[in-house]
Amino acid sequence: MDLVTRVERTRLLLTTLNDPLPTVRGALQPDSGPAASRYAPCETCRSTGRVRARGGFVVCLVCDGRGEKRRRRDDRPYDAYLGMPLDEAAQLPREPEPARLPPPADAGYGWERAQEAYERHGSYRELRRHLDWLRNAHPRRYELVRAVLVEHGERELTRRSELELDLGVLAIALRMQTVRVPRWVMEPRAQPTQTVATLAAIGLRAGEIAKVLGMTKKAVRRALKKTVDSGQAGVPVRAT
Repeated sequence: MDLVTRVERTRLLLTTLNDPLPTVRGALQPDSGPAASRYAPCETCRSTGRVRARGGFVVCLVCDGRGEKRRRRDDRPYDAYLGMPLDEAAQLPREPEPARLPPPADAGYGWERAQEAYERHGSYRELRRHLDWLRNAHPRRYELVRAVLVEHGERELTRRSELELDLGVLAIALRMQTVRVPRWVMEPRAQPTQTVATLAAIGLRAGEIAKVLGMTKKAVRRALKKTVDSGQAGVPVRAT
């Protein structure tokens, strides 16, 4: 394998390192409804921003002409979105919240099977070892590789940063003994049926394939049905 291909595949492994991992979601969800704003209507100018003076109107000095002021502790709580006091807004009728159904019993294990498939068909374990090495050897390059490629963070890179990023990928690629990339990662996404069939062949279920490819479960089943109807082998029946 030439150096260019080795570097390209190493970069591809880095960008897909966290693909099987589930999306982290907060356990707490804020309750919907009125909320007290940090501001309250200015009573001095009656929210107009001007007060009457000799010869006409002048800017209200209490709110600096904005019509609202920062709410103090003794002020009445006010909901700025609804434009009324908080106690009155709380009495307005609200649509009931939908019932939250419990997750399926095996919902938390689909990503683990997907990760096992990634680990089995790609050099991700070795990649993690060399990432740890890069963290100690070149912290700056490790930070760029981790933030830009692994975590897909939005960051404006200078020419110096781009060079450090490329050198970090090159350092990892040179230390890798084998650079194996899963077939479904190498295949273009323009061929979803072939990719779905590949994932099904390694034992993933329809729901797990949908998470990996970013498709709906219904679309995955439709693609699997076309694959089976076309006579391709290797697709387990339980995947559908």
